[in-house]
Amino acid sequence: MNRTRLAAAATLAALLTTLAPQAPALADGAASTRNIILGGAAATLLIINHNRKVHERYAEDARRQAATAQQRDDAWAAYRSEKVAYDHEATVASELKREVAYQHRVIQDQRHQLSMAKTGQSADFARQSVAHVNAGGKSQQVAVVSYGWGSL
Repeated sequence: MNRTRLAAAATLAALLTTLAPQAPALADGAASTRNIILGGAAATLLIINHNRKVHERYAEDARRQAATAQQRDDAWAAYRSEKVAYDHEATVASELKREVAYQHRVIQDQRHQLSMAKTGQSADFARQSVAHVNAGGKSQQVAVVSYGWGSL
């Protein structure tokens, strides 16, 4: 309760001091010039501080844009690096497929030569045999020729 009375008294005293008559201000040339100079200095200081803050904001925006550009460039560099690595891996896989195909052909040729050697036939000569075909109720002989590619 004492605080509210004290606050009310302080408010009333402040109101009465503003309503009290004051002495008129004396304006001479020196005071006027001084006030103009101080006002100009204060305005200059405010403008300088404002410009400093604006330039700091611009510099921060430029730093953020540079960081974003750096991240974008890093991402593109990483992408290009991965693409080059993938291309190299694809080339290696292609070469490996060719090598496997070549080895498969060599193995097939060796198997064929081995089977020809076991049957006593030479790979240089074609084998010819006769097959009986039943065409329209009539049995006909047909020549079958094998060049070592298996039986037909």
